[in-house]
Amino acid sequence: MTPKLSVHFVGILAASLLLLSLTSVSSCKSDAKKLTYETLAESFRSDPLPTDCLPAKVDFRDYNGYISGDYYCLVSLVDNTSPDWVEIWVRAQLLDENGKTLKVKGDTSFIIRAFADAVPPSGSTAFFRAIPLSIISGGKPDTFLLEGAGVRFREPGPILVAPDNGGVRIQVPDPEDPRNKVKEIAFKSKTTLLNPLPIEAYHPRLVYLIYAKDLKLYYAEMVNPEEKPQNLHMTSEGILAGGGQRDVFYDISYQYLPQPIQDLLIARVDVQAFEARLPKSDKDEPK
Repeated sequence: MTPKLSVHFVGILAASLLLLSLTSVSSCKSDAKKLTYETLAESFRSDPLPTDCLPAKVDFRDYNGYISGDYYCLVSLVDNTSPDWVEIWVRAQLLDENGKTLKVKGDTSFIIRAFADAVPPSGSTAFFRAIPLSIISGGKPDTFLLEGAGVRFREPGPILVAPDNGGVRIQVPDPEDPRNKVKEIAFKSKTTLLNPLPIEAYHPRLVYLIYAKDLKLYYAEMVNPEEKPQNLHMTSEGILAGGGQRDVFYDISYQYLPQPIQDLLIARVDVQAFEARLPKSDKDEPK
């Protein structure tokens, strides 16, 4: 399956930063990063599909499937084409090179919940999932099929956007030829998080979409600022007032990314944003 490619490039800072050691990006490694995509994949299971789900009206963009080490990785943007605010579940099937359906833990398909808790009409979310090759039977995965598995209606809320994305490449002398070559070890992403409507956003979340230099999407990661990851830095924290904005800096270390990105290097990083919908008992907003 050939992914649909986004051809719009958000400006990336042209300057590269040459460092003499790895110590300046040591903050990329935090306790939260102990749960890499590979660690999460080891407990792979199909996400539960709620019984009250309704048929999904969704489209897929920038989808990509590939093998990285001992895992088959699947990533995509998911567009909400309905007139409603919804939470989205996706059904995926893996196929071999001849189009034969493969099984994952004995099942011919599995369910993936997309990141955003509530996607507005014409809005977009994303997902990423790594599946151990050891639990795939019937052959070697070559491509896949995606369809909307179901949606659940959600109440309208803040529409968060992150339209201005850039970054700086972090490079060090290449250990194999330190006099003549450099090695890229990280990408420092910068975005501006906006809350354009006059509604407070109590629990902003960020989804980082990483595109390699072949222009394909390879990785999507949801970041919760309330967990205070060491590689996330913001000019303000907490509730984002209506009409407010804040700059967000996120250090992305190659050592935590799938192998194709390490080989091809990052071309750009896009950012999606949404408000998490916590259970009522956990909400801190006024009643």
